[in-house]
Amino acid sequence: MTDSLPNTAEFRSGFVTLVGLANAGKSTLVNALTGESLSIVTARPQTTRQRVTAILTTPEHQAVFVDTPGLLEPRYLLQESMQQEARGGELDADVLVYVADLGFDKSLEHAAAYTPPPGPRTILCLNKRDRVDEKTCRDVVSGFEASGDWEAVIPTTATDGSGVSELRDAVLRRLPLGPPFYPEDELATAPVRFFVAEKIRAACFEELGEELPYSTAVGIEEYREGSDPLYIAATIFVERKSQKGIVIGKGGRTVRRIGIRAREGIEAFVGERVYLDLRVKVLANWRKNPGKLKLLGYPVPTR
Repeated sequence: MTDSLPNTAEFRSGFVTLVGLANAGKSTLVNALTGESLSIVTARPQTTRQRVTAILTTPEHQAVFVDTPGLLEPRYLLQESMQQEARGGELDADVLVYVADLGFDKSLEHAAAYTPPPGPRTILCLNKRDRVDEKTCRDVVSGFEASGDWEAVIPTTATDGSGVSELRDAVLRRLPLGPPFYPEDELATAPVRFFVAEKIRAACFEELGEELPYSTAVGIEEYREGSDPLYIAATIFVERKSQKGIVIGKGGRTVRRIGIRAREGIEAFVGERVYLDLRVKVLANWRKNPGKLKLLGYPVPTR
């Protein structure tokens, strides 16, 4: 703890877990709520694979926001791991924020049928309010408020910040009394290497086709602190030899594009020049193999 953070009966701190279907905007919301680009954001669903924590500290509060993988019916071991991460986040929450896509009927239906675990304070965030007109927004909000299932129902558009301050205030008011968990200058609980790997994986999602990004994982082989530029060696793992050729591309063009995009994201994150050395390797069927999941840093689901 730091001396500048008060340990008084008035200070509030706790864990705030965001859950919901894939592509509802949870990661964008976490970044908007904290003012830090920690969770990777792409246009594709199921980008988030593990819980990512982002810490917001004010003079009166410390909220540990937990971004979770989208809720889904798992089809293979990696997705089972993702669902275990999401469910674990629910159980650990002091405040639970269910994020629904206001412009997507299936997401609203899932929110209406969702039963939160006992214990946490509950908020429904109706994100992407810009996708519907004002009357529709008011009607949906009123319907969920009338159900009595939520302590607060707040519409937002995370991409432009609309409603984010209202959501943040609603969360902070519901944190339990208690001292801070982390020093005030700490922004996340994961090491820098984790976020570097996530920036590379995000670049894969942006540069590759529809299905291939889901077969990719990233390992950081070397992180040479003190070098100028900062030297990072990383490996993009794929499941099949044919996928390796696609990721590399003709004459190495695709992997170079991935590297350029990833390097820009990493440099913005670490605040220094980066030399990124990327390799591509095959790790057959890693998404379905417990040992390979563990090797890549993913939690192996318990059955």
